[in-house]
Amino acid sequence: MRLFLLKFCQISKISITLFLGFFIANAGFAQLQKTSPVSYDSRAVLVNGQRQLIISGEMHYARSPREMWPTLLDRSKEMGINTVATYIFWDFHEQIKDVYNFSGQRDLGHYLQLCKEKNLNVILRVGPYCCAEWNYGGYPAYLRDEPGITIRTLNKPYMNRVEKYFEHLSAEIKPYLAVNGGPVILVQVENEYANVAIRYGEDGQRYLKWIVELAERVGLNVQKITCEGGAKGAIECVNGHSIPTERSITHKAKNPDQPLIWTELWPAWYNTWGFQDHKRDPRNIAFHMLNFIGSGGTGINYYMWHGGTNFGRTSMYLQTTSYDFDAPLDEYGRPTLKGLYLAQLHKVLEKNNKAILYADRTEKIGATGIKTIQWVKDGKALLTLHLNESDKSATEIGVSLNGRSAIVKDAESKILFDTQVDFANYKTMVKIADWQPLISNFSWKLWQEPFPDSRFDAAINSKQPIEQLTLTKDQSDYCWYSTTVNVTAKGDQNLEITYGGDFFYVYLDGKLQTQSKAPFLENRGVTMPEDPAHPYIFANALEASKLEGFKHKFILKNVSKGNHKLEILAASLGLVKGDWSISSSMNNERKGIWQPVKWNEKVLNNWQMNPFLSGEKLNIVNEPTVIKWTKPAKPKPLTWYSSTFQLSQSQLATDADYRIDMMGSGKGMLFVNGYNLGRYWLIDGNGYGPDEFWQKIELDGLYLEPAGQPTQRYYHLPKTWLKENNVITIFEEQAFAPSQVNVEIRTVK
Repeated sequence: MRLFLLKFCQISKISITLFLGFFIANAGFAQLQKTSPVSYDSRAVLVNGQRQLIISGEMHYARSPREMWPTLLDRSKEMGINTVATYIFWDFHEQIKDVYNFSGQRDLGHYLQLCKEKNLNVILRVGPYCCAEWNYGGYPAYLRDEPGITIRTLNKPYMNRVEKYFEHLSAEIKPYLAVNGGPVILVQVENEYANVAIRYGEDGQRYLKWIVELAERVGLNVQKITCEGGAKGAIECVNGHSIPTERSITHKAKNPDQPLIWTELWPAWYNTWGFQDHKRDPRNIAFHMLNFIGSGGTGINYYMWHGGTNFGRTSMYLQTTSYDFDAPLDEYGRPTLKGLYLAQLHKVLEKNNKAILYADRTEKIGATGIKTIQWVKDGKALLTLHLNESDKSATEIGVSLNGRSAIVKDAESKILFDTQVDFANYKTMVKIADWQPLISNFSWKLWQEPFPDSRFDAAINSKQPIEQLTLTKDQSDYCWYSTTVNVTAKGDQNLEITYGGDFFYVYLDGKLQTQSKAPFLENRGVTMPEDPAHPYIFANALEASKLEGFKHKFILKNVSKGNHKLEILAASLGLVKGDWSISSSMNNERKGIWQPVKWNEKVLNNWQMNPFLSGEKLNIVNEPTVIKWTKPAKPKPLTWYSSTFQLSQSQLATDADYRIDMMGSGKGMLFVNGYNLGRYWLIDGNGYGPDEFWQKIELDGLYLEPAGQPTQRYYHLPKTWLKENNVITIFEEQAFAPSQVNVEIRTVK
C-alpha cells in the first residue's frame, strides 16, 4: 500500500509539474501573442517601437495571376512603396458553402510570404465586407439565401457565418502576423460603414464593435483599423479623392490619440459599362499627398496602386473587366508615367521620414495664400513644404506656385520635389512601349446556342417567374424565361418586366425583337415593392429618389394576331458591391425576373425557366469535342465561336504583355485556354458616370477620355496563361462575328 501511494505521489508530482509547465508555457505564449510589435501614438503607427511613414500600394492578389506577384512586388518596392495593402474577398475562398480554398491562385499565405521576403509590410483588409467593385462586395452568393439573414448588421445567421469564416481565415493569416515575425502590421475589418450606418441604426454600431472584437478573439492579434466609420479598439482612417486640411483637423479632433491615416487615395476612378474612361492628373495626386502630410498625415495607401483585372465573373454590377484604375502600375503590371513621377516623391518622403515623424511641425499662411509648413528640430528647419491650395498661381518669398501645386525643400532650401517641374521633366524622359498587332488571321468555327425548346435539359415550371439567383446560385450570368402570349389584335405590343435585372433580350417565336438599352446606372434603387411591415430605410437622399430602377418596358413592333412563344434571356452584369445600390440590405439583391411580367398590362402566367446556357452545361470551353462545330455563316445572336493561334518559344520567352482587341464584337464572355478572361462589351462610353456621384462632387484633377469610344476595347491576356498552341473561345450574345478580333503584344526592351 505504501509502495502504491509512493508511486502515485511520484506520478502525480510529475503530472503536476508537467501541467504547471504546460500552463506557464501557454500563459507565456498568450502573453507573447498580446504583446504585439505594432502599436501607435498620436503621430504614427509604431513597428518595434519606431514610428513608420507608411507609403502603401493596394494590390489585390485575386486580380493578378499568381505568377505576376513577385514582379509586382519588386516593381512596387523599386518605386518607393514600403507597404502593400490587399482585400481578402470571402467569396474567392469560400464560393461554395463550407468549402474553403487557399491554394494556387488563392494562396494568400504565399502572397504574404513574398511580401515578407521582399521586406514589405502588409495591411490586410479582411472584410467580411470589402466593396472594391468586386462581385457582391466580396460576400459569397450563398450568403443571400441563409434563412433569416440580414447582411452587415447585428443578425445571428449572418454573424454565425462571419464567425466561421473568420476562424478559417485566421488560421491562414496567423503565421504572417507581425506578432509572429510576419509582415502584417495592420488588419482592417469591415469597410466604409458610415455610408450605410443610418440604415442599421444602433444594431449597426454594435455590429461594428462586434466585428473588431471578433477579429481579436479569433487570433488576428495585430492593430486593427477601420475606415469611414470607427469602433473602439481600432484606428479610424479616412478615404477619398482628397483629404482637405479642414477634414484632417476635424478627424484629429475626433481621434486625438490616433495617427492620421488615409486608407484610400484614389489615383483616378473605376469604369462602368457605357461611360467614359476616368483619368487623374498625377500632379494633382502629388499635391494632395503633400497637403495631407503637411496636415500631420503619416500613412497613405493608394487605392489602387495596381488594379489588375476582374477575370471571370468577379466584377460587380456594371464594372468593366479591366480594373486598371489609371493606377501607377497599369493593368499589366508595368510602371506608368504617373507611377514613375510619384516614385520620385516617395523617395523624397522616405529620405526625410525622420523629420516628418519626429520633428515639430509649424504652419503659416502668407498674404498670397501660399501655405508654408516646416518640420523643425532644435530650432532648425529640416524640411519645408510650400503649398498653393487655390486654383490660381501665386508668388511669395521667392516661391512661385501654379494652382494646386507644391514644392518640397531640404534644410539648405534645396528643392527636392516640385509637383509641376518634376512632372514636366518626366513627360519628356519617360518612354512607354507601344502595342503592336500580333495575330489577326483567325479561322473561326461556330456553334449556335439552342433556344429553350431545343435544349437537352428539362425546364423548371412555375406560375410566376423564379428569381435567377435561386436557380443559378450565381454560377452563371444567364437564365431563360419562356411563356406563351395571345395577341388579340395585330400591332405594337407592350411588355413590362416590373422588377428585373440586369440585361434582357426579348425573343418572339425565336426572333429577337428588342433588348435593353443604355444608360445603365450603378445605383438603381429598391428591388422589391415596399412591405408595410418592413418600410424602406434609405441611407441618403439619392436612394429615396430611385424607386423604379428595376422596371423594364419594351415595345414589340407589329406583332401578328394569335399565339406566340415569348422567350426572354436574362443576362447578369454582376452582383452589386454595396447595399446603397439597391437601397436595402445586400440580402435583397436579385437577378433575372422576380415579380409579375405584364403583356399589355395583363399579368402573364405559366413560365418555364432554363438556367445556364447549354454551352455552359456541356462545358464546351474545356471539352469542345462534345458538340459539332460548323463553318461561319451570317452572324446570329447567341453564338459560340472558337479558333486557335500559335506563339513561338521565343515570343513566349520575351518580356512582353498581351491583350485581345475585341473591336467589332458585341457583348459576351471571352476565354483563352480554358481561362475566363471576363465579360466583354463593346458599348460606347458616352456619359460622365459611373453615376450621379460625379455630378454632385467637384473632383479636381479628374478628366475623361473622349466620348464615343468603347468603354473597354482591350482585354488582358496574361502571358502565364499562354503556350505555343492556344485556343480562344467566345460566347457572343449579339449578332456580331469576331472578324476584327486580334491579339496584340507590347514588348519591353
